[in-house]
Amino acid sequence: MLRLLAIVFLTIPLSATVIVQKNGDVISGRILEERADKYIFQSPYGKLQIAKANVSKMILDEKKIELTEVKYKNTTVKARLVAEQDNTSVYLTDDGRTIRTESEAKPAEPVVKRDTLLFSLSGAYGWSTFQDGSGAQATGGLSSFDQSFHPHTLGLQLTAHYVFWRYFGAGLNASVYRWSGTATIAQPGTPPDFEATSVHTSLLAAPSAVFSLLGNLGASASAHDVRLELQPGIAFSGSAMDLAFTPPLNGFPASAKASGKNAAFAFQASLYYSYSITDSLRLRLGGAYYRIFYDQIFDAKLQNGSAIPGGFTADFERSLAAKADSPQVISALIGVELGF
Repeated sequence: MLRLLAIVFLTIPLSATVIVQKNGDVISGRILEERADKYIFQSPYGKLQIAKANVSKMILDEKKIELTEVKYKNTTVKARLVAEQDNTSVYLTDDGRTIRTESEAKPAEPVVKRDTLLFSLSGAYGWSTFQDGSGAQATGGLSSFDQSFHPHTLGLQLTAHYVFWRYFGAGLNASVYRWSGTATIAQPGTPPDFEATSVHTSLLAAPSAVFSLLGNLGASASAHDVRLELQPGIAFSGSAMDLAFTPPLNGFPASAKASGKNAAFAFQASLYYSYSITDSLRLRLGGAYYRIFYDQIFDAKLQNGSAIPGGFTADFERSLAAKADSPQVISALIGVELGF
């Protein structure tokens, strides 16, 4: 009976323990004894003493690790992956051999130099709906001022952004727009004709958010980007109108004035293309939309109006008091951006 048990015991495959040492060596065998600071280990090379401080990993049953096919020295063998370090993989074969294979190092992703501070200055030219001094002739006086789109609106944008992510940055914006124009108004009867010269100026102060549609915000190595800037803020606007009466004056003064100013909520959006001229200097080309949400700008009193005979003053003051329908500016942009 004892002889039979011994034969059965010897024919049962015993699971081996794998010790992976910190220096990369791998040993398969059985732990005979464990002491406080080391293992007494039976390996194919004999009995070994392995310090616990040198052990990186211990696999108590190598059979639990799946066999895989490994290309080694122009042949394919079945082995178990027991350790990986850098580009080296360590395998243990069924016969207790340790083999190592090296894989090609993955190319490191290129480090993109990226500016974190972006300063830009852009000029704008476009069309606006600021109130024009002209008005259609109506019975008994002038109608409301014209607010169709007028060309020759000039603007300037100054922005500063901090790049939080290659798709997003935030900062501050200051923009100014100015339009001026002269309209000649012919009056029937004895009132003299006159010219109304209007000047409108609006300054926007606002926080600013910039979004890169291509993910190249501040990237020095990338030559192209498409960006959207959004700026909700406060517009400080002022308007002035000078009236110059044409001889014969028929008792009218030579001139009169009207003016006004206010502060109101405004919104600006810019969509533009950015092209890198150098690592830190970029060209900006695009367009902008600007709107000021006020419905009144002129003071409802015509200066020097007391010297004007007839009902002209009352008629003109009705135009000054008429609603101003939230002026808009649509413009083309060209400018530069400097990154740090």
